[in-house]
Amino acid sequence: MKMLSTRSLLLACTFASFPLTAHAQDDDDYGFDEIVVSAQRTDQRLQDVPVSVTAITSEEIETRQILSPTDIARLSPNVKLDGVTGGSAGLKAYIRGGGVTDSAFVLSESEVALYTNDVYNSRLQAALVDFAEIERIEVLRGPQGVLYGRNSSAGAINIITKTPADELTGTVQVGYGSWNERRLKGYLSVPLTDDGEWAFSVNGMIRGRDGGKWYNETLDKDVGEEDFHGGQFDLAYKGDVVQGRLNVFYLDLSSEGLYASNTMVDTSGEIVPVSGDYRTVLSPDMSSTDVKQWGTSLTLEAEYPGGALKSITAYSDLEDSWFIDFSGGVPPTFLGMPDGTALALFERGAVADQWQFSQELQGAGSIGALDYVAGVFFFHESATQVIDSNIFFAPSQTVFNATTDAWAGYGQLTLNVTDSLALVGGGRYTIEDKDLDATIGVLPAVNSASWERFTPKLGVNYKVTPDVLLYASFSEGFKAGGYNGLASTADQLAAPFRPQITRAYEAGIKGDIGRTLRFTLAGFWNDIKDRQQTVNLGDGGFLIENYDVEIKGIELEFAWRPVMGLQIWGNGALNDGKYTSTDSSIGSLLANEPPSLPDYEFTVGFDYAFDLGDGEVKLGGDFNRRDFYYSTPDNAAIGAVEPIELVNAYLGYETGPWNFQVAGKNLLQEEGWQTGFGFSVINPRFIIDPRTWLATARYSF
Repeated sequence: MKMLSTRSLLLACTFASFPLTAHAQDDDDYGFDEIVVSAQRTDQRLQDVPVSVTAITSEEIETRQILSPTDIARLSPNVKLDGVTGGSAGLKAYIRGGGVTDSAFVLSESEVALYTNDVYNSRLQAALVDFAEIERIEVLRGPQGVLYGRNSSAGAINIITKTPADELTGTVQVGYGSWNERRLKGYLSVPLTDDGEWAFSVNGMIRGRDGGKWYNETLDKDVGEEDFHGGQFDLAYKGDVVQGRLNVFYLDLSSEGLYASNTMVDTSGEIVPVSGDYRTVLSPDMSSTDVKQWGTSLTLEAEYPGGALKSITAYSDLEDSWFIDFSGGVPPTFLGMPDGTALALFERGAVADQWQFSQELQGAGSIGALDYVAGVFFFHESATQVIDSNIFFAPSQTVFNATTDAWAGYGQLTLNVTDSLALVGGGRYTIEDKDLDATIGVLPAVNSASWERFTPKLGVNYKVTPDVLLYASFSEGFKAGGYNGLASTADQLAAPFRPQITRAYEAGIKGDIGRTLRFTLAGFWNDIKDRQQTVNLGDGGFLIENYDVEIKGIELEFAWRPVMGLQIWGNGALNDGKYTSTDSSIGSLLANEPPSLPDYEFTVGFDYAFDLGDGEVKLGGDFNRRDFYYSTPDNAAIGAVEPIELVNAYLGYETGPWNFQVAGKNLLQEEGWQTGFGFSVINPRFIIDPRTWLATARYSF
């Protein structure tokens, strides 16, 4: 394990010890409130849930600038969330080293399942959250093969939006930030009946920003302009026995997309940007990203003696297009040509249409000492995507037509042997059918395949005290086989890769001490068979091979309120992983490290509030350090991500209905990249955001 820098230690200590001069008060004044989560598909106290789950509250979302899923990573250990390299809106998610190299293709599926209000989203091209009113975000680490199932073999993220309130309430927020960002956001909840049983809410956002995230030297202009608008409508019925919620949403993003920074090796052997600066790009092309998505869901719940029956029906439709020059602009001299305008040597664009439908029926309740959750799940997806590529001036086209049908039945039982001891058993049986009708150029790639698997779970929970839980579990995660959207030949595309199975062992302790200290400590070991890994072929194409992998680690989360108004919080992880075997004829990854798995990473932060005048000052910050890791399975130097230290902070003032805040990210202007790949003279890296800031004013009523 690499040594921490002196600056890391000083910053961590500063964040951990800042304003301890506040005076102590009685526990009842500043202890933690109970947080109720639905991580196990039924409402439970956070500290009673025997899995590794982080709950991010609405206040933390607001103050700590959780504007997209990528911001979640620093609030939960062993979570790595980046944007994809195809377009500027998609999400590439890793939890405990499990994820997907890139998900900009309709055939790509992540090991991390993303849910909104318990509805599974198979495509992550529009994983935007800042336009919605969020109640909380739950991050579940480790396989969720029983209760979540599909593509949750590394973990799951569930975003829960606010249910319409029983009384008239609302907010209006305006904001201004980096690159001349402008935003207007509003929320209104209205009861429709005097008793509050019927209510509706609407919320929406309009935001835009100018170019400036990159400077395109070839085109002599700032690039990165973006415009977005989106909204959501909810209608809720909250009866004594029957409850229901209808949700409809729409979003529209238009942007100048994502830009790659091409690199070269200098005379000292270091990889450096060709332009001299990662924020200066050379491509003669303008990138673009356009995403439109709308969807609806209907959740109905009826109570019966000792339990409740829930139905979740959902539909969504996605239109996604993007274009990027992956070469980042290559000087002609790199090809032995006279000096001149930079060349675009790896252009790629995609246009996709996708729709999905899902239906879940679930029952949960108790029979004496036995708690149960059981259900059935159906999912259908239909997607079309046209990929146009131009690599070293040779055009090509790939067309995907893909459909997926998935069925599952699941159940989990918890036997409360005593008030302290409980035994857990569960399982899920999954069947997935995938049909592919594709072409590469004029060559067809057609196939149909089916996979099925039973994934069990066994566990034991022991309450040392009502507020301290010990737990241990064994579970399995399953990710069906599929087709390689990055294939360069029809044979590669038509040949399905095998499903992967994760056998996970976990033990942990979590608890509340004196209502002022909340903590979770967990150790895990994931034994993964036939993990689906992407191998760079060095010609613009990639192959997916199956490897056996072992990943193990330790995770810690804590929050401490030592005095009135002050909270010190943090999280961290230690990891180790290796490839153990493969039957691949290439087998080039066996000596490598699994991607997106640093040896260690941690975040430490604080939140502090005190009265001033007629209002309250709120301030806080956090320091995050992530160790070196490889972003790609091939462990190529171009994709190696150096250790990085990020500092974020906020300062706000709340008085009456008004709230004012200024917040900043990456305040020390750290330079880094989230991934890179390469072949020949094409060696792009994709940079992280520089220092950014956002000022907001919100009025609530």
